[in-house]
Amino acid sequence: MDNKIENAKPRVMLVGMFHMGETPDMYKVEVDNLLTEKRQREIGEVVDRLGEFKPTKIAVELEKKHNVWLNDKYKSYLEGTYELEVCEIDQLGFRLAKKAGHPEIYAIDWMGQGSSRKDFGEVYEWAKKHQPALFQDLFGWLEESPVTRGLGSKSVLEMLQEINEEELFRKIHQTYLNMSRLKTEEEYVGMDWLNWWYERNLILYSNLTDLASSSEERILFLVGSSHIEIVSNFLRESGEVVVEPALPYLT
Repeated sequence: MDNKIENAKPRVMLVGMFHMGETPDMYKVEVDNLLTEKRQREIGEVVDRLGEFKPTKIAVELEKKHNVWLNDKYKSYLEGTYELEVCEIDQLGFRLAKKAGHPEIYAIDWMGQGSSRKDFGEVYEWAKKHQPALFQDLFGWLEESPVTRGLGSKSVLEMLQEINEEELFRKIHQTYLNMSRLKTEEEYVGMDWLNWWYERNLILYSNLTDLASSSEERILFLVGSSHIEIVSNFLRESGEVVVEPALPYLT
């Protein structure tokens, strides 16, 4: 492809995150107090590294309907009247936006009912009971993955390095895609959740492209690592933006 055409497009970098605070996710990183002096230094190092991307906008994994509330908090942070909470939006999103001199930050997620008929947990438990061999094929590897095996004992930078490996992105995406095989002769059980998963990620893609208002935009999106492969695919396939990997900025 012509480099001139590529250089004339907005750039988007998706940074795979673990959830720093409380999360209902079934698989999560167990990590100690991120407000200690040591952990705060580690987070500062990550902010410095990601800041080298020179983002023009910071997007975060929060429902778009909460954007005004989010920016009220962000403005209070800029004014010095808000203490950052233990979550990736505050610890990384707010700090990155402030470092770049941004007046606002962007919530772009969606968590509506949409086409969902079953949630992830219901499909997971159904698979464990009714298709145990396929269940093991789909989810067994997660028991030994960086998400569940001692990742929290490493530095914040090391954690992000591990969960931003392309192989992990592909493996998570393959797991979700193959949930479509969870079914009976009468019911496509995996699809009861998977349709919603694609719906949500298409909305993330759509909202990201809304932010790409000019060829000069450099959008940094902090999002759970399970979203990276699917949203990156949508972005690349659209032909509207250039997708930059986060790992080079973290190593």
